Amino acid sequence: MKRCFFAIFVLPLTLFAQIHYAKLEPVETYQIKSAVSGKVLFADEKMEGRVGSSSPVVKIDDVVEKEQLKALEVTLDVLNETLELTKEMEKVQEGVYERDLAYYNRIKDLKTKSKTEKDRVFAAMSASKNQLLSLKEKMANLKKQIADTKYQIVKLKDLIDKKSVSAEGLYIYRVSVRAGDYVNPGVLLLTAMDTSKGRLTLYLDADEVKDLSSKKIFIDGKESDLKFSKVLKVADSVHISAYRAEIIVESPKGLFSRLLKVEIK
Repeated sequence: MKRCFFAIFVLPLTLFAQIHYAKLEPVETYQIKSAVSGKVLFADEKMEGRVGSSSPVVKIDDVVEKEQLKALEVTLDVLNETLELTKEMEKVQEGVYERDLAYYNRIKDLKTKSKTEKDRVFAAMSASKNQLLSLKEKMANLKKQIADTKYQIVKLKDLIDKKSVSAEGLYIYRVSVRAGDYVNPGVLLLTAMDTSKGRLTLYLDADEVKDLSSKKIFIDGKESDLKFSKVLKVADSVHISAYRAEIIVESPKGLFSRLLKVEIK
C-alpha cells in the first residue's frame, strides 16, 4: 500500500504584497466661504477648471463700505489737524499759567498787596490752570478718537478685502454662487484645490501599520521611494478598525481622481 505525502510550504507573509486601491486627489481642497454679508456683484464661472490669479473670482458689493472708508479717512485727517492745533494751544497756555503762577507766588506774602488783589491774582492763576487742564483733557480725548478711528479704518479695510474673493495659484473646481445672490457669513462661495502635489489616502489594518517605515511602496506595480506622510494611531470613524494613512506624491501629468493600485511590501 503506497502512502502519499503532501509537503505544505508555509511562506512568510512578508512575501505577499498588501494591496490597496486609492484615489489620487489634490493635496488640499479648500471650501472658501463668505466671511461677510452682501449682494454678489459677479461670480466668474469661466474660471472653473482653471488656476486662479490675484483677480477676484467672486465680488460682493462693497460700495457703502468704500464710502464709509473715505469718510473715516477724512475724519482721521481732521482729528490729526485738531490735535496739532491743540498741542500748540497747550504750549501757549502752559506759558500763560507759569507766568500767572510766578506772579501769584511773588505777591501772596507781600503786605503791600491787599487781600482783594491777592484773591484776584489767585483767581486768574486758577482759571489759567483750569484752561490748561482742559486743553490736556481735550488732547487725551482727541488721541482716543484718533485711535478709535484708526481701528474702524482697519476693520473696514478688512471687510472690503473680504468682499473680493480670489484663489491665486489654486485650481478652481466650482463657483457656487451667481451674480445677484445675497450671501451671509458661512455661505460657500467656491471650491478650490492645490494641485501642486497629489494625495493618496489608504485605510490600513492594524497589522499593516506595523513597521511601515521599513516597507516599500509600489504604485501600479512600480517600486517607488515614497513614504507615508501620515499614519493615524486612532481607528477611522467610518472605516471601522482601519487606520487612515496618507502618501504625498508629485502632481500627475494626467488626470486626478484616478484609482491607483498601491502595494506595500
